[in-house]
Amino acid sequence: MAPSRVENRPIEAFDKEALVQRNPRIDFAAVQGSRPSYNHTQTWQWTKTTDPNWQPGDGATSSTWKDYALFSIDPHSPTRTHNQNYKIMISSTVTRPIALVSSVSPSDVQILAPFSYFNAVSVDPPLYSVSFVGTEPNDSLTNVLESGECCISIVSDWFLEAVNFPSVNTPRHIGEWRVSGLHPKPSIKVHALHVGESAFSIEYKVGEDGEWVRTATLVLFEAVMYHVRDDAIDEKMKTVDIGVLRPVWRGGGITYGSCFGGWKTERPKAFRELNETQRVQSLNRS
Repeated sequence: MAPSRVENRPIEAFDKEALVQRNPRIDFAAVQGSRPSYNHTQTWQWTKTTDPNWQPGDGATSSTWKDYALFSIDPHSPTRTHNQNYKIMISSTVTRPIALVSSVSPSDVQILAPFSYFNAVSVDPPLYSVSFVGTEPNDSLTNVLESGECCISIVSDWFLEAVNFPSVNTPRHIGEWRVSGLHPKPSIKVHALHVGESAFSIEYKVGEDGEWVRTATLVLFEAVMYHVRDDAIDEKMKTVDIGVLRPVWRGGGITYGSCFGGWKTERPKAFRELNETQRVQSLNRS
């Protein structure tokens, strides 16, 4: 008997990365090789606040901001691209947590993908927001809308590399768990799995009915103008320099922190290229 015909499936999903071009057009391996290794032994360190002697009316603790001019950038200018606005948003609204979203397709394919437009927006009920960017719904958004549920695992430094890889444009019939090497754990209230390596994961349901008491109002704001210091933006008016911005983040209680260290992690190659390697082929067969 002749073998049954194999379904003509796509090799990969649409390659959005080719449009955004996040990876620098340089010899990244050489640049990274010149940098010191990541310090896995560093631990949390408490310091005093930026100015323990600050009094009402004192204002900023430094006057150097007066030495710089501001550029005004209209995000809706006809000469400005979506890509420029995307890069200025993600480089200035920091630090943003990475949501590793796991979902399940109607054909029971377990999907895993990272998203950085993610945050907590309300406490009662406990609501979170994720923005799935793109004119066409990606696999994660399609699954969430069809199933009404997902899991989100918070990303930590000990598995960042594995989180970056599921951003590759795999076709819809291939899940990303195997190529990431992460370990799926069963959830309690939803069908989607969560990441065993994560120190904190959340099970979600979309628009669950219930008697809610109004305790917060979520408002979506559209940016109509940016104002950025002349030393904090690149020549193409796209990327804000985190070393100049020196952003502050808030933790639990009265804990705050700052950002004075980091690294660059290249996005994976297009899936059509990765799928030619023996390693990825063996993972897809397993």
